[in-house]
Amino acid sequence: MVRNIVFDMGMVLMDYHPLETCRAAAGNEDDALAIFAALFTHPEWVKLDDDSIEQDELSRRAQARLADPRLKALVPGILDAMPYNILSPIPAMIDLARWTLDRGFRVYLLSNANLAVSRHRDIVPLLECFDGVIFSADEKMMKPNPAIYQLLTDRFALEPSECLFIDDNENNTQAALDAGWQAYRFDGVVPALRRTLEMLAVPPEN
Repeated sequence: MVRNIVFDMGMVLMDYHPLETCRAAAGNEDDALAIFAALFTHPEWVKLDDDSIEQDELSRRAQARLADPRLKALVPGILDAMPYNILSPIPAMIDLARWTLDRGFRVYLLSNANLAVSRHRDIVPLLECFDGVIFSADEKMMKPNPAIYQLLTDRFALEPSECLFIDDNENNTQAALDAGWQAYRFDGVVPALRRTLEMLAVPPEN
């Protein structure tokens, strides 16, 4: 029996669109791609998610990777506008989250996300109705580290086998399975996920 639905955030509940943000700031595709490469696709970007680099330091390093002074100047503003410039709700998934709440499941969020997201968590609709939230930067560890799955079940006194984890990343869903959870790798097809929840997730009786 599944009693607990654990959602990922990026590309599950929320669309993640940093390239569009770079396009809006830069004004042309070549410059947008340069900023995108220097900031969002560089290996240092994910260090924000376990709080192993400060935002100002990341900004300085990304600027150093850009030759054009105009593009360098855009980086701090892009970072300061997070998360509202890079995340937006996926309406159908928010509706599905509302359905899980209405059905009486305990609902949680487990996300690799930086401190800017944690501080502005109001960007995620319905989050105030969830039973618990874990952002990786607050804990200084990230999925698929087994410890973050253990942290969630320990903190909220959950039985792992009663947790269904929904994430778009196969490494993350596999780590959930290894932790004794159930898991669903989300591929963007909301009706298929809805059917799976209806079949597999039996709501608690009390």
